[in-house]
Amino acid sequence: MGTKKLLEQIQNLENQIIVNEINKNTPPQILQEMKKIGIERLPYSYSAIERFVDKETMNVHYNKHYKSYVEKLNKAIENKSGKDKTLEEIIKTISSYNRIVKDNAGGAFNHALFWKMLSPKKQRCTGEIYDKIIKDYKTFNNFKKEFESVAQKRFGSGWVWLVLTKNNTLKIMSTPNQDNPLMNTIKGGGFPLLGLDLWEHSYYLKYRNKRDDYIKNFWSVVNWSFVNKLYQSQGKKVVKENRTVTKELLIESESVGCAPYEVKKTIRMFNTNRGLVKYYSTFINRLFEKIFKDYWRKETKDELSGVYDFKYGQFNEPGRSVLNFVNTNATVFCLLKNDVNQVLRTQNVRPINFNDKDSEESFKELKRFIYYLNLWGYRVFDYKRPSKTFVNMYNTLGYRHQQGEKNELESVRILKSVFGDENVIKTGELGNKKDAYGGEDVKIITPEGEKTAQVKPFSKYEENEGKVTVFDTGVTKPYKTDYMVFYNRKKGVIYFDNSNTTINDNGQYVFNINDLRKA
Repeated sequence: MGTKKLLEQIQNLENQIIVNEINKNTPPQILQEMKKIGIERLPYSYSAIERFVDKETMNVHYNKHYKSYVEKLNKAIENKSGKDKTLEEIIKTISSYNRIVKDNAGGAFNHALFWKMLSPKKQRCTGEIYDKIIKDYKTFNNFKKEFESVAQKRFGSGWVWLVLTKNNTLKIMSTPNQDNPLMNTIKGGGFPLLGLDLWEHSYYLKYRNKRDDYIKNFWSVVNWSFVNKLYQSQGKKVVKENRTVTKELLIESESVGCAPYEVKKTIRMFNTNRGLVKYYSTFINRLFEKIFKDYWRKETKDELSGVYDFKYGQFNEPGRSVLNFVNTNATVFCLLKNDVNQVLRTQNVRPINFNDKDSEESFKELKRFIYYLNLWGYRVFDYKRPSKTFVNMYNTLGYRHQQGEKNELESVRILKSVFGDENVIKTGELGNKKDAYGGEDVKIITPEGEKTAQVKPFSKYEENEGKVTVFDTGVTKPYKTDYMVFYNRKKGVIYFDNSNTTINDNGQYVFNINDLRKA
């Protein structure tokens, strides 16, 4: 391998390491770096983005123009009151300063952002910022066209920006000279997420008078990971700033609940993404251990950890509380999501949405959902001053548990007509480890010995090519019982030998037809 080729590979590796360091940092850390009125390190070599701008331009742009802004700014504020402010604070209160400070603070801040908005490695726009662009501009191509159009219309020196407004909407705008959308002298500004330098010194050596080519080529170097993190951090900040208002909204707002078709979609998501359910369940357990600490019991030999002897409403029976179903109940998950979204809309924050998301995208959305549940958890689950969400959730769990108990009792009655009164015993109890881990709801004595059974609801079943698919059985997972029993109020009981059970890609139980039994 030639020396030149080896040096290029080493440089590319160094560039990627630096970019990875930028992208893995949380947005507040990135912004904190920018607040220092110092020289920001260029996060790649001068030649790293030559597909966009040449090495000489980057060298002059960084060392001559950018560094000059920082040096002149520090000199201009050296003897002024408020000189200890961060660069971002100066930008936000720029009307308090003279023209020299404004020009150089803008130049320092704009470029500190700009270097991080460029990437040696080509990136696709994905994640929450992509979803927001599609929501506000209908298509990504529409967004690009408007960004380019606004840039092309900028006469003379300046910048084009994608900003997040106070109303949580995206806006494309242009500023003259080194002005920034965060400056309090800019009408209709916002938080800058993406910017392009339109000064001649940023492109002229490579593009000469063809500025439009420079603008179009910008998309090949955008660091969308960085832009996405800026968007995520700002969205969270908006919610935190409105936290007091939000607390009252959570108390006063009606609980919108969840329509049957929404519940079915949630069940399907649960059934086809068990990792998501486990992640959510772990979070809820940890949250409940803090919120319901006076009622929390640790795991024992026979009982699961959880909320016990909880006294509220009509479902305050001794023992394990129905609240423990929150961590796996699809109806309550949907209910909580809709009620959280009701508040997010009042704050102009993008609602939680799991529709048409693949596994990776669903996890990202779940993490957003968990963020808000964690932020507002003490209000959502406050039983001392209960929100309407808590009341709706608690009653839903109680009624569903009662219905489940009725289904099990009716299933036992029907099974007794098959196996004999003394040979069928209901064993499932809330918090019992055998029930939770093994799925044992019922014990059946047969000539072959003692058998266990799990009881679930169903709407119908279909036979096809020697297989039986059972529909609408709630959240599905493998059980260790000998039988799977399904109950429908109108259709009675069907049950299967559980030794050959599978779960298909749609999250439905599938059995061999020879294993079907009808009671």
